[in-house]
Amino acid sequence: MSNTFIIYGAGNKGKWVYQFLKWRGMENRVYCFVDRNFDKIRSYSEKDVISLDAALNKNIKFLIAVEDRKISSEIKKEIESNNGEAYLLDELYKVLGEEQYVFLREWCAFHHAKQNDEWFRKAENEEAVSVFWGKDSIFFKEFQKLDLQNVVEIACGRGRHVLHYIDRAENITLVDILEENIIICKERFKDRDNIVYYQNNGFNLEKLSTEKYTSVFSYDSMVHFELFDVYEYLKDIYRVLKRGGRALLHHSNYDKDYKVDFTISPHARCFMNKGVFAYMAYRVGFRIVVQHVIDWYGEKELDCITVLEKI
Repeated sequence: MSNTFIIYGAGNKGKWVYQFLKWRGMENRVYCFVDRNFDKIRSYSEKDVISLDAALNKNIKFLIAVEDRKISSEIKKEIESNNGEAYLLDELYKVLGEEQYVFLREWCAFHHAKQNDEWFRKAENEEAVSVFWGKDSIFFKEFQKLDLQNVVEIACGRGRHVLHYIDRAENITLVDILEENIIICKERFKDRDNIVYYQNNGFNLEKLSTEKYTSVFSYDSMVHFELFDVYEYLKDIYRVLKRGGRALLHHSNYDKDYKVDFTISPHARCFMNKGVFAYMAYRVGFRIVVQHVIDWYGEKELDCITVLEKI
């Protein structure tokens, strides 16, 4: 049972963690749950809910999935004082034996998968869309300069941006890590014959041809990507673009805390800034055409829009 662990907390957070593991086909890693109300809850999703005393006798490590961090720390101390092994929720990657940035990629995708309906409903309202496609938007002004003969949109979601350029683009490739988003886009644009779809791995474009595309862009998605994944994307964006092709990328400019991840940062931003992004793009081979640092819903200079050119 060395590969299994116990989730401490059968409330909303514990259930959320379990659903994440189930989404990844890893639910068998959970041995059981522990909860102070074990005698009332009894079980969740065919997993027993037991007392802490009973769980300590199992000699299995714990993951503490409780909302309050102070309470989580107290529980961790209690378990360790009884010679148990315990991890806080932000250490789940250690429990799973994964690199942190790989885990966070999957964790981010899961959050978007589970919250898609509500998030995309809000994202398609007029106010949200005007941020990108309003006539005075810096996003729109830079988009106007792209060659749309063969354009790639990374993290397309359910296609909210496609509506604003579909009649101008000759060929479109929509990329997303979530299968359900690709399925929705295929149905939404089923009457169009200039779109191809690609469910990727969330960090590169390995199935797209080299030097085939005239432009690549991504709005309101790369802001959540781990720095390591951004770098992998930059390398592949450079590869797939034709000479003279441009990339228009909306990314984070949040660098106040290097320990941050999307779950605890303002507007779910990853650690990044305009200088680091430019450095990585330059090392890949790009010319940095322009960078615009922007505010985001009240957060000063939280984001950056960078335009790159393959020379």
